Amino acid sequence: MFNRGKRRPLFVLLLVLHLIVLSTYTILRYQTTTETETYPDRVLTEADPFAKPLPPGPLPADLIEKSERLLLHQNYKRFNKQQITKDENQKLTLAPCSLLPPNLVGRVTADLFSYEMKEVEEHLANSSIQLGGHWHPSHCTAHYRVAIIIPYRNRDMQLRIFLNFMHSFLQKQQIDYQIYLIEPIEGIKFNRALLFNIGFRETLKQYPWQCFIFHDVDLIPEDDRNIYSCPPEPRHMSVSVNTFNYELPYRGIFGGVSAMTVKQMETVNGFSNQFFGWGGEDDDMSGRIITKYRISRYPASIGRYRMLRHRPDTPNSNRFTFLHLGTNLMSHDGLSNLQYEIVDIEKKKLFTHIRVTYNETLIKSTVAHLVKKKKKSH
Repeated sequence: MFNRGKRRPLFVLLLVLHLIVLSTYTILRYQTTTETETYPDRVLTEADPFAKPLPPGPLPADLIEKSERLLLHQNYKRFNKQQITKDENQKLTLAPCSLLPPNLVGRVTADLFSYEMKEVEEHLANSSIQLGGHWHPSHCTAHYRVAIIIPYRNRDMQLRIFLNFMHSFLQKQQIDYQIYLIEPIEGIKFNRALLFNIGFRETLKQYPWQCFIFHDVDLIPEDDRNIYSCPPEPRHMSVSVNTFNYELPYRGIFGGVSAMTVKQMETVNGFSNQFFGWGGEDDDMSGRIITKYRISRYPASIGRYRMLRHRPDTPNSNRFTFLHLGTNLMSHDGLSNLQYEIVDIEKKKLFTHIRVTYNETLIKSTVAHLVKKKKKSH
């Protein structure tokens, strides 16, 4: 009985000491937690080797094993929140888009029904297309900035079909693009190559485009793996067209749809300005390219296009005269002697419309000495 009475005060003393230690720990723990909530950048103590903020990305497994999971998770979330808050008034730097867009399916079929322009605009109303026909992916940074240049006159039906299909086609490829229509005023001859040069020059004033797709409005791609990108060498894109039984007509062809970078265009002095009427300008460009580069192409199974029906254009009766000038024409005619005037530029919902005028007589006079010299040699 005596021994049991002595043990009771000792037990009480130990119990009191235990309560004091537990209370002290609880108070210190509360203070640490409070400080953490007030200063999110000090989630862990300086003594902890893993107290530094974690970089974006998956949490390293070894850190999770060596430190407290909960605090690491809080630190990770707060770090990301701090980064967003820091950049909320600035343009966020997005990760690059995938080099191989994830939503491509291969062979696609266009809706060839000729909807009214208002119906086309309503169909694409939720596509985040900016005024002027400019679009870029919102969740990643596009690898390519591409201007689509279309020489245009009296092709309203083809244009509506083109716009209705091409915007969704290009958006799946996750490129930063804009569609431009370059149209001459009535009363002057149509010059496809000259309009390409004008489009090249004018669009670079609006945006730092990296490459250009020179595109006839009546050609619709049939495979979304036909990427509208900036090629290492000039690319002929419309390799196989239904009107040619999906076969390449001849090796040197560069018409229909083609792609070139800014440097490539400047190296070959752009297209010739001398081909008024239909034909010849694409063969002249092919000749320019092979003096500096090679013509690249996708496989015929990918570079497939359907040509929309249209009235045939008037052939250029003088096209062979300029084709025979060869590289002499390249040195004197193109971007270097480009002459035109802008009539107006209008940013519509799905494209930018640039109307221009030019003087055929004045343009031809810039190379008249070359034509005269060629005739004398014969």
